[in-house]
Amino acid sequence: MKPLAFRYDYVRLSPDRQIGYHYHSLWELVYIVVGRGMRTIGRRTEPFAEGEVLLIPPDIQHVWHFDREVTASDGTIANIAVFFEHDLLKKLSIVLPEMADALTAIKGNTLALKFTGETRDKIIALLLSMREISPEGRVPKMLELLSLLSGTATALEGSQFKKLTRAEKRMEEIRVFCSCNYARKVTSADAAAHVGMNTSAFCIFLKRTSGRTFSDYLNGVRLEEAYERLRNTDEQIASIAYSVGFSSVGYFDRLFRLKYGITPKSIRNGH
Repeated sequence: MKPLAFRYDYVRLSPDRQIGYHYHSLWELVYIVVGRGMRTIGRRTEPFAEGEVLLIPPDIQHVWHFDREVTASDGTIANIAVFFEHDLLKKLSIVLPEMADALTAIKGNTLALKFTGETRDKIIALLLSMREISPEGRVPKMLELLSLLSGTATALEGSQFKKLTRAEKRMEEIRVFCSCNYARKVTSADAAAHVGMNTSAFCIFLKRTSGRTFSDYLNGVRLEEAYERLRNTDEQIASIAYSVGFSSVGYFDRLFRLKYGITPKSIRNGH
């Protein structure tokens, strides 16, 4: 098969078949067609939902964890991705000097970008229009895409590339696991299996590296999520406590005061 200047993928699959934590040398434009969940790009973990459009520069670690309860009628999630090499931007700048400014703007990004509003809508329309046409028919649409990608977007702080040591990579895997599973009952054995360790070695590693037990570490993640919801939503305090994984409002309140030195109610009241 002859090499292509860019690759267009429309993917439908069950949520548990989504590729794990990874990075590669290509630019990646992603549109979430069906599904929602939690994603991690670099060291930034946050929710995502259907309709999201992101551009991820080369060599940035990333993963999408899809909610198994939010799928199409056939039990699948769907996304469209376009991959292209950094060299493509350089070569097009020479061949098409009219696009040089736009391509230079793309090349200068070191953080993942999130597109919204009219720009996002135009990108989505182009990506959908590319589904049923030949590779050569996609070329002019790809040039339109590149012009749009140089426009206004939100840079996601914390999404930059960072070469991790083995211990840092393992801690990052633990952090992502906890960020994606804090709402349910999980054990140190579950987390250990996720990172490929036996439970005893996992607990020793986590205590030595972070100074905390798994329960303390997981509750810290839960409390951080609760803090953000208290500040940014009108959800009831008890509802927040249960939804982030605590089985007792009293226990949640006590841990919250220990961590932040203030009650959840005080946060809600704006202190």
